[in-house]
Amino acid sequence: MTQIQELDKQEEDGNVKLFYQTIIYKSTLNKIKKIFNKHGKFLDDSPGKLTRGGFQTPNIINLFNDEILKEIIPFNDFYKKCFWIHYIKYRKGGFQLRHDHKETENYSFILYLNDSDGNTYFEDPINLSIAPKEGRLVVFDASIIHSAEKSFNNKEILVGAVDKVCHI
Repeated sequence: MTQIQELDKQEEDGNVKLFYQTIIYKSTLNKIKKIFNKHGKFLDDSPGKLTRGGFQTPNIINLFNDEILKEIIPFNDFYKKCFWIHYIKYRKGGFQLRHDHKETENYSFILYLNDSDGNTYFEDPINLSIAPKEGRLVVFDASIIHSAEKSFNNKEILVGAVDKVCHI
């Protein structure tokens, strides 16, 4: 695994927001594709979600054992705290509405499963547009607002949730 970039961005109040990028091994991507092929068809859970013009599964974390989770999110023992993964495949013109995940988890990740268009834009304090490149993993603070531009090249991603937020 080769690290591309690691950023910790400061907000005005001094809080640090985690934002980390790396490249996942091709062998890990092949394992994910093998799991998908073995599983067969997935239920489309996109109606009522933030995915527009795309297919989105419900939680499929049960398809991944600890070994593959460790390869997908290989630092800080995040694989032990991962409680949700869903798969999205965008149709022509599909995109993701602006949102964050702060009500459900402390950290989120996006793993791009293919080269495509439809960049993901991360707002303050990151202010970066990330191009979908096969194997690119982006792990970020769940409070960072983000969205995805329209994709016309069948963009495929895994989205994961790490460290569940407990509401009292």
